[in-house]
Amino acid sequence: MKSNVTSERRREQRVDARLQIELQLDAGESRQASSTINISSNGVYFHSPRHIAPLTKLGMRLYLPDEDPVECQGVVVRCLPETASAGVQQYEVACYFLDLDGDFRALLRHYVQSHL
Repeated sequence: MKSNVTSERRREQRVDARLQIELQLDAGESRQASSTINISSNGVYFHSPRHIAPLTKLGMRLYLPDEDPVECQGVVVRCLPETASAGVQQYEVACYFLDLDGDFRALLRHYVQSHL
């Protein structure tokens, strides 16, 4: 007998959030300003003006309300549409945070909990 319960793969809660984020794909390259779609203490989903392939590592500067900007790194786990196309003006990118210190992760958890 099959269960009607679906399992959620995410370990952390996620909330809709329109936060400013700056992206840096290559060292020395200028940052791209963008905005988030949603966020958790493990990762962020954001808009990008260009396609970013899965497994790409990138630098990010995240602006949480009433906090100093936080520098962090992440790895892209999904980009929609999945391929670069001339007619696409905006991509949606899911990124998993790498090497977050405990203070930043606690700050993210607090932000998420206060916006549930």
